Amino acid sequence: MLRKSFHRLYAEVEDCQAEKSVLLIGNHFSWWDGFIGNYLSYRYFKKKFHVMMLREQLAKRMFLNKAGAFSVEKSSRSAVESILYSAEILSGTNNVLMMFPQGSIESLYHRDFEFARGIERILEKCDPKPEIVFNINLVDYFSRPSPTLFIRTRSYQGDLSAKEIESAFNRFHLECIGLQNEKLI
Repeated sequence: MLRKSFHRLYAEVEDCQAEKSVLLIGNHFSWWDGFIGNYLSYRYFKKKFHVMMLREQLAKRMFLNKAGAFSVEKSSRSAVESILYSAEILSGTNNVLMMFPQGSIESLYHRDFEFARGIERILEKCDPKPEIVFNINLVDYFSRPSPTLFIRTRSYQGDLSAKEIESAFNRFHLECIGLQNEKLI
């Protein structure tokens, strides 16, 4: 679907550690994000894909259950179950869990993502710790009717607090926008 819908795909993907599961943290700009995560998982990480979605969004697209999607309902008791399930997924070395800690779809032009604390709670429950990989996706049309998709990833090595991960993700996002501007020149 990606190849048919985009004029071109550019992927700058860092290698990940084969012996670890991957927590893939993405900017959530469209309904394409899960498909992009699945593409990364299959093509680059070579691991089984899972994605955490808001319950109301998954209810509208139940077919995504078959593709590794499961739900979370923020501010409810069932959120604890989703956190435990996420940690269980990440305990297997052959898994990728994609999540969008900002919790909602936001404009490509959004800056300063704010992460919910669920990411910190998931990581507290994981043993061993997964590899954390940031994923920024940007699109540009240039002079074509269909867009070009730019996919970039970076491994995160640092403190596991939600605020530190959020800060590093925001820096990477700004760096990707800067790289995007260089591509336009």
